[in-house]
Amino acid sequence: MAKRPRLPRPVPVQEVVRGILSPGDRDSLELRQQIRRVWEAVVPAALADHARLVDLRRKELWVEVSASPWAQELQFLKPKILAALDRALGPGKVKDLRVRVGARSA
Repeated sequence: MAKRPRLPRPVPVQEVVRGILSPGDRDSLELRQQIRRVWEAVVPAALADHARLVDLRRKELWVEVSASPWAQELQFLKPKILAALDRALGPGKVKDLRVRVGARSA
């Protein structure tokens, strides 16, 4: 019976991710992580339980909420959220906040 060839050394996950993602992908991922941190700091917990960040498209942050009263509440907080994002990310990274009502999954 032939011996099995030795496996290469274990590779850190960070190296694997670097090999898969291009620099632009990593920048986008970092931006999304920063947005999530700002979101968690600015949006009240009661509202955050009924909303989720969906996407960032063309400098618009898309959020899905479980019911229209939560959408209205987000509209009231929109200036505060956008100002916090501008301070944390730099001006112009997120220009608008778009809200849609949909099924909020846990």
